[in-house]
Amino acid sequence: MGATSMFQSEAIKVVSFNLRKDSKHDKCNRWMNRKELAASYIKGSGASIIGVQELLPAMKKDIESLLGGYSVLGLGRKKNLSNEHSDIIIKDDDMDVQFYKTFWLSKHPEKFGSRSYFAIFPRICTVAEVELKQSGRRIRVFNTHFDHICWLSRELGVDIIMRYMSEYQKRDPLPVILMGDFNAKPDSKPVRKLRENQHGYDNIRLLDVYSVCEERHGLHNTHHGFKGKVKDRKQPIDYIFVSDDFEVIDSKIDVSKIDGRFPSDHFPITATLRLRK
Repeated sequence: MGATSMFQSEAIKVVSFNLRKDSKHDKCNRWMNRKELAASYIKGSGASIIGVQELLPAMKKDIESLLGGYSVLGLGRKKNLSNEHSDIIIKDDDMDVQFYKTFWLSKHPEKFGSRSYFAIFPRICTVAEVELKQSGRRIRVFNTHFDHICWLSRELGVDIIMRYMSEYQKRDPLPVILMGDFNAKPDSKPVRKLRENQHGYDNIRLLDVYSVCEERHGLHNTHHGFKGKVKDRKQPIDYIFVSDDFEVIDSKIDVSKIDGRFPSDHFPITATLRLRK
């Protein structure tokens, strides 16, 4: 096998994408006018793993209908499992799903609908374990959406996710991906705790894919409010972190339109990864 084909067989593309919930305030940008664009982007991205945020139950039905050949994994954040999802979407041709669950970012993470004292809404994280069909290797993926107001809630969210991640790693060490809308800038304490590996767990070391993105494509805002403006002085709030089992081949904030329109008020983040031998 040549070097090029070997490289391609090992590459895994992942995307983190806040889809923007359906809101009457968005007028022409309501979900009914964007759902085909969002599905088209996901298919066209070539990603095997997509972490989405703000996915309402009706939106999830649309995505499942429009995305044949993909599995959409996760639960809603409220006690009755309604409201927003932070789901993980898996391309079935590339991977088999072995396990998934949703837990809550609170002092009682297994309690449906629970929230931290500081959060406006319940906040959740979905975790999935998948097996790559081509190589048989397994990876573990976490996808989340942190509170948009309180930094204490965001920091608690990091702590809970890292605790779960560490416990999973103790039982069954796997390459790890963590993605989501953190509602926090790169110099914030929750993000630095991950990027600088200040979380206190010796069995996990994470890399911010922006370390490659900034070098090759530049770093700028990920939220744009459907206006599509790239603001170099504004910093991203959406992230992908990977364990040191991965090499980051490339990463970028994707500012492209589909048919002249944006599928969401956030730019997606893409990363092309390669599992180390």
